Amino acid sequence: MNDTRRQATVLKALLAVGFLAFAGALAAAYSRPATGYELSIYGSTPLGFWVGSGLAVIVGLTVAFAPPTSRRIRGLALALLTGVALSVYALPLVRSYFFYGAGDSMTHLGWARGISEGTGSPFGVIYPAIHLMAVFLRDLTGFDLTYTLQFVPLVVFPLLSILFTVLCVRYLTDSRWAVPIGLAAGLLLIPINHLSIHLLAHPSSQAILYLPFVLYLVFRFVTEPDDGFALRTSTGIALAIACVAMIFIHPQEALSLLLLLGTIAAVQFSYRRFRPTDRIAHHRPVYAHTILTFLVFASWLPQHDRATGRIRFVISQFQQVGVTAGAEMTETQTSSLTALGGSVDELFVKLFGVALIVSLFAAVLMAGNVLGRLDGRTPGRKALLTYLTVGLVPLGLAFLFVFAADQGDHYFRFMGFMMVPVTIVGAVGIAKLASRLEGSVSRTTVATGLVVVFTVMIAMQGLAVHPSPYYYQSNGHVTESSMDGYSVAFDHRVEDTVFMGIRGGPRRYVQTYYGRPAADQIGFPGTGVGGEVFDSNVSTAYDENRYLGVQESNYATEVELYDGLRYTEEGFQSLETADNIYRVQDNGGFTLYFIENGDS
Repeated sequence: MNDTRRQATVLKALLAVGFLAFAGALAAAYSRPATGYELSIYGSTPLGFWVGSGLAVIVGLTVAFAPPTSRRIRGLALALLTGVALSVYALPLVRSYFFYGAGDSMTHLGWARGISEGTGSPFGVIYPAIHLMAVFLRDLTGFDLTYTLQFVPLVVFPLLSILFTVLCVRYLTDSRWAVPIGLAAGLLLIPINHLSIHLLAHPSSQAILYLPFVLYLVFRFVTEPDDGFALRTSTGIALAIACVAMIFIHPQEALSLLLLLGTIAAVQFSYRRFRPTDRIAHHRPVYAHTILTFLVFASWLPQHDRATGRIRFVISQFQQVGVTAGAEMTETQTSSLTALGGSVDELFVKLFGVALIVSLFAAVLMAGNVLGRLDGRTPGRKALLTYLTVGLVPLGLAFLFVFAADQGDHYFRFMGFMMVPVTIVGAVGIAKLASRLEGSVSRTTVATGLVVVFTVMIAMQGLAVHPSPYYYQSNGHVTESSMDGYSVAFDHRVEDTVFMGIRGGPRRYVQTYYGRPAADQIGFPGTGVGGEVFDSNVSTAYDENRYLGVQESNYATEVELYDGLRYTEEGFQSLETADNIYRVQDNGGFTLYFIENGDS
């Protein structure tokens, strides 16, 4: 048996071990479904899942980077890596969560229910795409919307992002390392930052994970032989549909796409005018796609008062607040983080450490391109890199504008959008470095280094995929008992009595139960109870009777995770001891209290 056949046999054996470890990991996680609220999905998932997944990742990376490897063996390794990554992303589905996403995702569930039941129209939703996808999958498979609206963000869009990140990297470099590095970089899901981009039902996040698909079509289209009108070719039509679809996934990200397309169009026009011999001057222009996307965007947005009102508010805030925006909020958040024993530096490393590493590679490659230091033998790829480099400029300006306008964490959405091209370029930079290192060290040494680096980065990012105490957030797990508890409470409540809840109140459950369109019309009397009132005088603070709904997640988050920072254990205990507070409903995951302070 020669060395090549011997190596192939060893790699096949490793793959067999990897797939067996992955199967065992899935079996371990699936056999332990969630039975109640889980503060951390990481801590509640069986250790066997993490051991098996970790082993499968190491095997997959080892085989994927092993030189030389046949295309079939490398393809199996890449499939193994993708499967493990998707199982981590989709852990809420594997662990049989009733629903995942206790904030905005609940509102989107209400919208999807309204569309499904006919009480709402998709034309009344400014970003109806993921809701329509969930309803379609519900009708196709028979699964409940609580399942399909998890499947779409946890499986469909991450898979789309991974596959087209690989194709984009491959389009930008012919390095032998392009495909495995592109896949490994795609698995990191660097745009997910948990400050404004999340791995749950959140249209802005889904739009950003959709972007690699659009970029790949842009690369394909501009490098095609010119065949007249832009929308005559299959790629041109596909790009047009993809750009328009972005508007219905999320208009804000469509605006970012417009900035990117407009910049590419401006670069192409400038080169045609002033440097007609350059490769960019011979690319197919994206003028038609930019104009089409703008026209659809400009037609769709004014139909929704929420969007136009937001734009006016951002502009007015920018004029009034200026560059001191966000200082007070940041100071408050920093104080809370310090009180919990954390620090901004620690949180930055956990959330942005890997993104910073990849960004450095991207910055070096972009700077080399601008300064003319890259290999001139691939002018077509350099041209595509120029598009991405210049395209980041208006996006960065938009980031600064929204930051100065004090719009909460919305500027992180622009950051998430920018991290898509940064991830692609960063992966290209790593691939080029690996190819250059082959001239001074062996390919085996390069492969070993890549396996170690990506194992560490995947582990770091894997710990931050889902909200957890690791970075001082609670799990977005929504239990069936909490949903059922609120449903029963809404059915039997006295209609004029105010319904309170911890922090934000019952608003999300109201929107889910009634459907978002109906919830906006019924005028449900709901509000949140503040920490000071809850801890000191919730039994006497109100002149009229009130309901107070408490979920098991409230106690776990406020007492176990935040150590009573805002809502103390004594406050929860007072609900059972106060003379005028009565427990009127309890199913183990949800408790409803009646506070009697008005006329009985």
